[in-house]
Amino acid sequence: MLRLHLLVNWWLNRFPTVKVLPKSGVQHRARRVESLALSVEMFEKESLYAVSDLPENMHSFADLGCNVGYFSCWLVHTLNDRGLKGLMVDANKDCVEDAQWHITANNMTNVHALFGLAGTNGEQGKATFFVHTSANMCSTTAPPDTSAGDTTTWKKMEAPCLNIEENWKTLIGDTSCDLLKLDIEGSEMDFLRNETKFLQRVKTIFIEWHKWQGVTLNAVEKALMSNGFSLKRVLQEDDIAGTAVFTKK
Repeated sequence: MLRLHLLVNWWLNRFPTVKVLPKSGVQHRARRVESLALSVEMFEKESLYAVSDLPENMHSFADLGCNVGYFSCWLVHTLNDRGLKGLMVDANKDCVEDAQWHITANNMTNVHALFGLAGTNGEQGKATFFVHTSANMCSTTAPPDTSAGDTTTWKKMEAPCLNIEENWKTLIGDTSCDLLKLDIEGSEMDFLRNETKFLQRVKTIFIEWHKWQGVTLNAVEKALMSNGFSLKRVLQEDDIAGTAVFTKK
């Protein structure tokens, strides 16, 4: 199965699938098996996020842990607005490359894709990051203890640590961030502690927390309450992780 998986990924990397969403004309590309599965959840089933949770009069967003950039495509498609301003950040270079492709293909001239880690402070501005060797889209700042030292499972990498507040002011301007999607695979709590200035700009947050890394909804809620947010609703929760929507009081 692993060999088949790698073979299909090799084929898709050479011959990506490109689809166009009806009405909006937004294009999305898949170069891996994982992207194909994610595109079905995001665009066909529309089961990951709800339009009703988006802030009113939305004009800007930050997608931290953007993966290949599908969330931005979904926003542009849903709102029918290619003028959205935004940041996409990921510590996986391959994912950032795909995110940039989606920016260019869909004429998102006010959206910027950045390579790096959000919320993490490392020595000399860099920190360690791990990418799964078979599922390239699977990545984390801290692998499970049972496989942390397994070099056949995880590829150890370095990525620059990004200050989101500084990058937002430089690339977007001294303005609000209507929506923050936070899915940074183990650094969510660090981000909530280290980026309080940026959180002051944010109106609505879609956040994922990871139970296998010891993070609980209670801890997330407590951290966000101290920054003026309240829980709107839990989108999904299982034994491994959960996602929820928070809004400013």
